Amino acid sequence: MKSCIKCGAMLSDEALICRECGEAQPVKSVKSSGEDMFSMPYLSANTSSDSGKRKAPEKAKKTAEIHKEEEVSSGNDLTPDDPLITDPLERAFAKRDRRNKLIRITALIVAVVIILSTGLYFFTRKSGYYRTLDSYIDGMTSSGGSRYISIVPERYLLKAESLYNMSRPEIKSTVNNYLEYVESQYANDYGSGLSFAYKIKSEKTITDKDSIKSLEDSIKSVYSTEIDISEAVDVTIKLTTEGSLKNHSENDTITFYKYDGSWYCLEAMEKIKFACENAGYQLW
Repeated sequence: MKSCIKCGAMLSDEALICRECGEAQPVKSVKSSGEDMFSMPYLSANTSSDSGKRKAPEKAKKTAEIHKEEEVSSGNDLTPDDPLITDPLERAFAKRDRRNKLIRITALIVAVVIILSTGLYFFTRKSGYYRTLDSYIDGMTSSGGSRYISIVPERYLLKAESLYNMSRPEIKSTVNNYLEYVESQYANDYGSGLSFAYKIKSEKTITDKDSIKSLEDSIKSVYSTEIDISEAVDVTIKLTTEGSLKNHSENDTITFYKYDGSWYCLEAMEKIKFACENAGYQLW
């Protein structure tokens, strides 16, 4: 039994309101062993959960910062405007790295273009009549006999040996003597240190059968040599002669033809023929 806290009337222990005055009565809380058993783990679990919720953002923030530092240090596709870069110094480094990367890429592209262009140039020079043209110009100043003999067909040289009753070394020596005489005449006009250079101005490819046949007939008539020509071209060059006294440029047209897979020079045949035919007359 208990008494009312206001009027003192006797009440049962379970009474919540006084029957006499209507005053609410206090209730004693009684903790059971079960409540004691589960209260601490329950509170501990709540506390742990709250702590995890508080720590999760901090952990995520640290992870993001570490990720940002790794990205900046490794330069993995971060741009100066990337939101991960907040430090002004890091942004400046990112701009520098991006600029250096663009410079390296540009330099690589330029190098590749130069290499391809050079390769194409030399491939073209070796595959067409260009090497024959080089040998023709070089023969004007050095080793002319050897140069010119290399750019006329073997069939013609065999015919020349028979026509002029000369051996191959004699033909080469005769052509050398003639070209040395021609070079000395140039030296009288242009001075010492003589050199020849050329620039191709135009080329006219001979493709029709009638023109090819006409060239074949001309070679047979003039040089007593039958040749089956597959291709031919008339090349106009600007030839510059330079010496210590003066230099001079003039246009010259040279004919090249392809026979048995190689390119030959008609003008080289002409000079060999002239040298062999006039060797006995001591014209030089």
